[in-house]
Amino acid sequence: MYFEAVSGPSSYNNEEKTSLQYVLEHQPMSRRGYTVNARTEKREVFVPKTDVPSPETYQMDLNIIPETKRAFKPFNAASVRFPIVARSTDVPGPGSYECDVKQNRQVHMLHSFGGRTKLIPAIKTKCMPLNRDKCVICLKQPIGDYYQYRNEILCGDCFNFNWQWQEKFKRTYLQAFQKVRDCSHVHEHSGTSARIQLVDNRIMKKLQRKEAYLSLYWP
Repeated sequence: MYFEAVSGPSSYNNEEKTSLQYVLEHQPMSRRGYTVNARTEKREVFVPKTDVPSPETYQMDLNIIPETKRAFKPFNAASVRFPIVARSTDVPGPGSYECDVKQNRQVHMLHSFGGRTKLIPAIKTKCMPLNRDKCVICLKQPIGDYYQYRNEILCGDCFNFNWQWQEKFKRTYLQAFQKVRDCSHVHEHSGTSARIQLVDNRIMKKLQRKEAYLSLYWP
């Protein structure tokens, strides 16, 4: 008696899975042959398009000489070469403004190796509970921004007057003064060393960057 072999559970017939017919039926096919172990197939042939316009339909006829306008003077010598704005009388001449202007002005930054750059403010802010600085010339408390060098204080009016007339201080000495201001616009001390911040840091940095840029042109 003949008994047919029956495969057990979790098993398969090796001859059926490895035959050439099984491989041809289950092997992935690719038209370009890019996939792993894929056989190539005949690529699709694109039909060329013939319903396109000929060059005669859009190209001008080169046999006809185009008409040209004759110049009033040879080589168009009488034509306008410059725009009307450049020939206007409202534009100042070369001698009416300062030519020796400093170029490529950049805001001063504090650099460090491996660290972030820090802006050097154009006007130094003095944080103090009560501003008791007085001008050494007029003996009055300065209003707004003023100038300081070591322990000497000058208000804005006295500094500008001495810069022009050099009555008490020479101009070379006034160059050492730095523009400062108190912290009343940023902090509120109420007579103590503690401070209450009035302006956000982000807004303050934005104002300092704008002030540092404008100080390059209007010191």
